[in-house]
Amino acid sequence: GGSFCYNEATELRSEVGLAIKVLDAVVGRSILVARGEIEAQQDNGFFSNLPWIPKSNQKIPEGPVKGLPQAIKGAFVSILSRAFQDGIDDTDDNPNDNEQQQQQEEKLVPVLDMLQHSDEPNIRHAMRIGDGTVEVRAKRDIAAGEELLNRYRSEEDENMPYHRFFTRFGFVPGIQEPVENLLDDKSSIFYPKVVEV
Repeated sequence: GGSFCYNEATELRSEVGLAIKVLDAVVGRSILVARGEIEAQQDNGFFSNLPWIPKSNQKIPEGPVKGLPQAIKGAFVSILSRAFQDGIDDTDDNPNDNEQQQQQEEKLVPVLDMLQHSDEPNIRHAMRIGDGTVEVRAKRDIAAGEELLNRYRSEEDENMPYHRFFTRFGFVPGIQEPVENLLDDKSSIFYPKVVEV
C-alpha cells in the first residue's frame, strides 16, 4: 500500500464493483432468461409492485449473474489499457470547439491500439466525426521495415504522470530498469516523497 498505483488501482476496483452491481441489476434477469435458467414473465413495469399483482415464485440466484463480473472486468481492462487520445482531424478547415473536444477524448481504435508507444511517434491519426473513418498518415519518411509508433498520451500531460502510464498501459515511458526494482527502491515515480520544510 501507499504507492500512487495502489491508490489508483483501489479506486478502479471500486468503480468496477459498482459497474458490476449496476449492470447486474439492469441486465441480470435478461441474461438468466436467455440462458434458460429462469422463465420469462410478463413485465407489468411500474404496476408489478402493486400488492394485487401476482409475484413470481422463481428463485433468482444470489449475487451477480455467473460470468458477468469477469466480462465487466475484461471490458475495463481493455478500455483502460487500449484506449488513447485520438488525433485531431486537420483536414477540416473550420472545426468547432465541440468537434475538437470530441477528437481529444480517449477512444478504442482497432489496429492502432497494437502499435507501441513513443512520445515522438512516426505516425499521426485522426477519426473523422462525420463518418468515423480513421486516417493514418506518416509524420515523416518511414523506412521499409521500421516499426510504426503511436502516442498513447503525451508524456508531458499533467493528467498522465508516469505511475498512471504504468497503471494504464503496463510500462513507464523511457525507463529501462525493471519496475520491480523501482517499487523496491520506493521510486518517486510510484511513491510520494517526504520533503522537509
